[in-house]
Amino acid sequence: MQATNSPLVNTANSLLTGLKIQMGQQWYICGKLALNEGNSPRRPLNASPESLECQLLFKAAILTSGVGADTPLMITIGLPNSTYRLYRETAEQTLRGKHIIQSDPAVYGEDGSGILPIEVAHIDVLPEVVSCMVALRRGESCERGAFFVFSFGFGTLETGLSTDEGVVENAMGSAPGMHYAVNILREQLQQTYDLSFQSIQQLDEAFRNGYIYINRKKIDLQGLRKKAIQTYYAEIVSPALGDVVNDRNLAKSNRIFLCGGGAHYGDLIDCILEEFGDIAGVKIVDQPESLAVKGYLLNSMRYIQDQSKLPVGIDIGNIQTRVALAEN
Repeated sequence: MQATNSPLVNTANSLLTGLKIQMGQQWYICGKLALNEGNSPRRPLNASPESLECQLLFKAAILTSGVGADTPLMITIGLPNSTYRLYRETAEQTLRGKHIIQSDPAVYGEDGSGILPIEVAHIDVLPEVVSCMVALRRGESCERGAFFVFSFGFGTLETGLSTDEGVVENAMGSAPGMHYAVNILREQLQQTYDLSFQSIQQLDEAFRNGYIYINRKKIDLQGLRKKAIQTYYAEIVSPALGDVVNDRNLAKSNRIFLCGGGAHYGDLIDCILEEFGDIAGVKIVDQPESLAVKGYLLNSMRYIQDQSKLPVGIDIGNIQTRVALAEN
């Protein structure tokens, strides 16, 4: 996201790629539009629900969901385990109630005021890894028995152990996420190139792509990315997972589910399999980046008693924000 005073007209082809929202007296661009039009778009990691960044992305998520004006919404969001107790009540108090979302349709070539009144009738907050467990147990796979869940997000790595009786509290934890590896890559590149105008979000895009353009040259990042991930695993991931996958917990389960955007990196999966492949069954879930938001939606559906209210799941991520609605 980034503040802007520029009149952007026909800059994007849809609302999703043309998010420009007013907060107070200031306009902000976010998402794909910020990456395309911003000079150095940024997003603080794991910001408080009271922060402008969190409230802006919350409104952007509701706007892109396509809900009608004044439809009562039953929304579930998530927080890392490290900040869940700290921010849970603040999130509920800040995000519940009536909101006015003002956007600029001219960005994607449409007319109108861009004003959408919404009502958040109920807001529930879950630890992110618990939402992943909910999706695994109540979603398409209907998992039973005990299993570990490791969610590799950009901001945090979330760990947990789920049993048929409930969540094992001593296995719940948070550690630095994939941004740790991205910063290792930044340090390597800065030895040769000037990256002072590159935000961590822009570097993450290059990290995912495996290349970056600097001074009109295409720089292959795959080798540096592999080394960065291996260092991240050795310094952060292995100690965090080792604390959870211990003898005591292995007696409960030897199944591991991997999710979050980091599960797409083959170099990371290779490290996990090398350490745990002989003692546990390791599985990457389908669409790993979307597992948490599915769990948020399934949780919201518990509160629906009639058709007048709409269940919504929102995953306000540090890199990508996702929204889930029920088809029926």
